[in-house]
Amino acid sequence: MNFVDTVYERIKGSKQKFFSEDQIMKLCGAEVGFDKMAVAGAVKELVRQDKLVKSARNKYSLATFAGAIRGSVIGSQRGYVFVRPESDDVDDIFVPEQKVNGAVHGDLVLVKIDNGKSKNRNFRGPQRSKSGEIIKILERSVKNIVGTYTYSAGGNLVYPDDDRFADCVFIEQGKTMGALPNSKVVVKITQYPSRISMAKGEIIEVLGDASDVKVATLSIIRSFNLTESFPDKVLDEAKKVSTKISNGELKGRDDFRNQLVITIDGDDAKDFDDAISLSMPSEDVFELSVHIADVSHYVKEGSEIDKEAFRRGTSVYFPDIVLPMLPEVLCNNICSLRPNEERLTLSVVMQIDKSGKVLSYRITKGIIKSSHRMTYREVTKIFKGDKAEREKYKDVVPMLEKMKKLAHILEKRRNNAGNIDFDIPETQIDVDENGKTVDIYKKPREDSDRLIEQFMVITNEVVAKEYNKLKLPFVYRVHESPTPEKLSIFTSYASALGLKFNGDAESVVPKDFQKLLIETENEPYHEALSVVMLRSMQKAIYYEKCLGHFGLALKHYCHFTSPIRRYPDLMIHRIISYNLAGELTESKIAYLSERVKEASEQSSITERNADEAERTVDQQKMAEFMSNKIGEVFDAIVSGVSEAGVFVRLDNTVEGLIYKEFLPADNYIYDESRFALVGKKRSFRIGEKIKVKLMRVDVITRHIDFALNENK
Repeated sequence: MNFVDTVYERIKGSKQKFFSEDQIMKLCGAEVGFDKMAVAGAVKELVRQDKLVKSARNKYSLATFAGAIRGSVIGSQRGYVFVRPESDDVDDIFVPEQKVNGAVHGDLVLVKIDNGKSKNRNFRGPQRSKSGEIIKILERSVKNIVGTYTYSAGGNLVYPDDDRFADCVFIEQGKTMGALPNSKVVVKITQYPSRISMAKGEIIEVLGDASDVKVATLSIIRSFNLTESFPDKVLDEAKKVSTKISNGELKGRDDFRNQLVITIDGDDAKDFDDAISLSMPSEDVFELSVHIADVSHYVKEGSEIDKEAFRRGTSVYFPDIVLPMLPEVLCNNICSLRPNEERLTLSVVMQIDKSGKVLSYRITKGIIKSSHRMTYREVTKIFKGDKAEREKYKDVVPMLEKMKKLAHILEKRRNNAGNIDFDIPETQIDVDENGKTVDIYKKPREDSDRLIEQFMVITNEVVAKEYNKLKLPFVYRVHESPTPEKLSIFTSYASALGLKFNGDAESVVPKDFQKLLIETENEPYHEALSVVMLRSMQKAIYYEKCLGHFGLALKHYCHFTSPIRRYPDLMIHRIISYNLAGELTESKIAYLSERVKEASEQSSITERNADEAERTVDQQKMAEFMSNKIGEVFDAIVSGVSEAGVFVRLDNTVEGLIYKEFLPADNYIYDESRFALVGKKRSFRIGEKIKVKLMRVDVITRHIDFALNENK
């Protein structure tokens, strides 16, 4: 511990809350000039690090004692913001426009909480939010903004796409890069907004016409700091990777080339991470082999490809474009388990009995030669008895039928353990060759999907269990139980529906949630209950400790099966390879212990960013699809409520908002405990079925507005 930390710990350990400089000197035992200089320097550094706060009366205190909390700004188009504290046990803090003090969406700040509750009557009303003032901006997280360029008498302006950035950005003459009005541009912020002046910036990239659907996707890519191309040094390194397998590379590998091995993926997939095979060594035992691309064999630790994969963390999938984690020569070629081509794998071979219990397993290096590249659509047709498909794949059909049987056994075993199946519809967005949306609908979940899901889950569980037992550094997929606060909100909602639920945070288990879903399966509010239940859960993250997966009701879980598109999988493949080769020395284990922490944190961050980017593109595609349907009436379900109005979801999964002014005139109050907007004459609650009329669509901001359309 250095001297600055020592001083900090002394202050933290004191019962006193506020200190003069002399009192800190005495606390730290500083009696001579040299000691005093050292303590004064440490205090100055702690203030710089925002661990100590200095008041106007020259008193020092810990930031928490001063009522100051670190957190990230969540902006709004109305000028006010919320600050989301770093600590999970503190609610978001409302900050009125006059107390934002130049902070913008995404900034890391110190916020001082006012006495009493917020008087804000907008989103998150007075019952919920504490109010505060931003007293210091610790870090500007946003350097560039994507928006639409326009020219007016007031000068060159860019209106941000993200309406959480309330202010437009002024562009000085000569810094427009020749952008035309209504162009999508990327702006570098040169001066942040203040109480008396707007933000200023310079255009660093012109993306194209704002009405172009491909430009719309590109704008979102830039907004989330994603990249569609790789650095030259990464591509140069990738070109040198051999696309042929030498005899030397087969040494020590199990040969699965004589097995009947297949891949099952989506119609448009090109990167095939996983292949499967099944046999029955006896009447009561299934032998399931799951073969995963041996990406770590080609992507060496510390290489330029590896550094870029770590930075990206994950592949990102949009309806009209994919941003891969690895260069194409790897992800779509030598690492992809393409049919009729020899490929190196990390394979897990499991003996499973008819109750779904894993009797034995081995994790090994292998080589395979996939016989068929199949699709979910084809396998679904086979399961439904399609004669043409069954004839086309007649050599595979018997194995597929056994696989289906095993998948059902595994699913039943997981359900008996308490697996929570939310069964919330997934959105399918179809686009044409120009990226234009042609259809949006609920993606069906068939036996073929469930088959692959069950096989990947059991494989991930087995691998996590093995490496937790070995006590080696590892990246686990962790999903902790709900927090008491979120559990309390869900319990209140369930109670409002007349349901009994164990809401004790200390004793709640996955089966409690599962039981509720099963009991309400045929109720009209079932899907709404699933949504509220999902919101009550914590986010799954990557972590260096094995803390279990609450949603799957598993004690051990990791992500092993997709190393082409997820860095955690690649990281643990590397660890497994080191272990199988006997290369895990003491120093290597110490190094990997630190490395898995870095990989876990980075992968959790990049996953959240990718998820939000994918949702944003989906919203943009939905707005584009609905833009020519103004005035049409749709069946909908209430998917959420707030002070602003009622959120609705159509049968095709498109979501939008009914503002209060488009609801029947009433004095509405947002009732959080019942997830309802309650008026004297009319109320709206999650799960309610209604009819709505499409009123307005803004493709640029991705807003879709409806009005209630009830018969009088």
